[in-house]
Amino acid sequence: MEYSRRWSILFLIYFSMLAFALVFQSIPPLLGLVISALQLSHTQAGALMGLFALPGIFISIPGGMLADIYGPRKIGILAFLLMVAGTILAGFAYGFPVLAAGRIISGIGAMTLAIVAPLAISRWFKKQELGTAMGLFNTAMPVGTIFAFNVFGRAGSYWGWQVPIIFTSVFSALVLVFFIIKYPGLQERKEREKKTVKEILAPLKNMNKLIWIVAAAWMTFNAAAISFLTFAPDYYRTAGYGVTYAGFLTSLFMLGSLLLSPLIGYLTDRIGKVEIFIAGGSIALAVLLMLITGTGLNPLLLAILIGLMAAFIPAPVFSIVPKLLPPEQVGAGYGVLSTCLNIGALIGPLWVGLSYDGTGSYVYGFMVMAIFALATAACAMLLKVLGKKEEQRFKKAHGASKL
Repeated sequence: MEYSRRWSILFLIYFSMLAFALVFQSIPPLLGLVISALQLSHTQAGALMGLFALPGIFISIPGGMLADIYGPRKIGILAFLLMVAGTILAGFAYGFPVLAAGRIISGIGAMTLAIVAPLAISRWFKKQELGTAMGLFNTAMPVGTIFAFNVFGRAGSYWGWQVPIIFTSVFSALVLVFFIIKYPGLQERKEREKKTVKEILAPLKNMNKLIWIVAAAWMTFNAAAISFLTFAPDYYRTAGYGVTYAGFLTSLFMLGSLLLSPLIGYLTDRIGKVEIFIAGGSIALAVLLMLITGTGLNPLLLAILIGLMAAFIPAPVFSIVPKLLPPEQVGAGYGVLSTCLNIGALIGPLWVGLSYDGTGSYVYGFMVMAIFALATAACAMLLKVLGKKEEQRFKKAHGASKL
C-alpha cells in the first residue's frame, strides 16, 4: 500500500460519499411533490426514507465483514452497481410500490457503500491522522445534502420530481467509473479467502462491547437527523414558506458539519474527549428542536444553530471506531454503526410520520426528534463512564502482570 497516495484516495472516497448523500437525500426536497403526484400519506412518505435504510439493518454487519476480507474495491463496486440500478428504477416509478422497490435496491448499495468508505480511509490513514481525515470525509454528506435541498426542489417543480432522482443515478454511475479506474486493488492473502463461517463471525463475537454504545448513539442521532431532513421541508412549506426557502432552511442542518467537521476532527485528534463533543452537541440540538414550533423565533437563526450543534456528533463517532477496534475488526465495527444508523433511519421518520397523520401537526414530531437527540447524549455519557471503568481494569490487570 502506497501511504503517500492517501490524500488522493480520500478525494475519491469523498466523491463516493457525495454520491451516497445525493441518492439518500433525493426524496426529502421532493416530498411535497411526490405526495401530491402519487397521493401518498405522510406515513408512506416517511417509509420512503425508512425503506432506503431497511436493507442496511440486515446487510451492514455482513457487508463490513466481507469488506474486511475482500477489500473495499470489490465490495465498493458491487455497492455502486446496486445504488445506480435502484435509483434508475425509482426515477422511472409512477406508483408507490415501484418507487419503494427502487429505494430498497438503492438502499442496499448505498448502505454498503457507507461502510466501505470509512473502512477505506481507516486503511490509508494512521491513527494520529484519522480524526482529521474523518472530519474532511464527513463534509461530503453535508455538501450533498445542501446541494439536494437547494436544487432538487426547484428542479422538481420545473421538470417533475423524477428528474433530480435520475440525475443522482447518472452522477453515481460517473463516480463508479472513476472508482473502478482509480481505487487500487489490494493484494489479499489467499488464506483470507479460505476462512470458515466461524472465523468470519469471530470478529463480531470478540468485538469490544463499547462499540455497541457508540452505535446506539449513532442510531438515535440519525433517528433525529433523518427525521428532521425528511419532514422539515414539508413543515416549512405548511408554515407559509416557498419550496426553495423551505429547502434552504432544511439544508442548514448540514451547514455546521460542512464548516466545522474538519476542525472538530482535528480537535478530537489533539484533545480527545469525544464523548463530551457528542453529549454537548446532542443536548443543545434537543433544545433547539423543541423551539422550532410555536415559539415565534427566527427560523433562519434556529436552523443555523441546529446545523452548528449537529456538527459535533459525526466526526467524533467515526473516529472512535478504529481506536476501539483492531484493524481486522474495523470493517465489522463500521458495519455495526451502519446497522444502527439504519434502524434509526427506519424508526425516526416512521414515528414522526405517524405522529403527523394522527394529530395533523408537526409539534409532536419535533418533540420526538428532541427525545432522540437526548438519548444520543445519554449514550455518550454512558460510553464515557464505561470507557473509564474499562481503562481502570486494564491498568489494574497490566500493573498486576508486571508484579
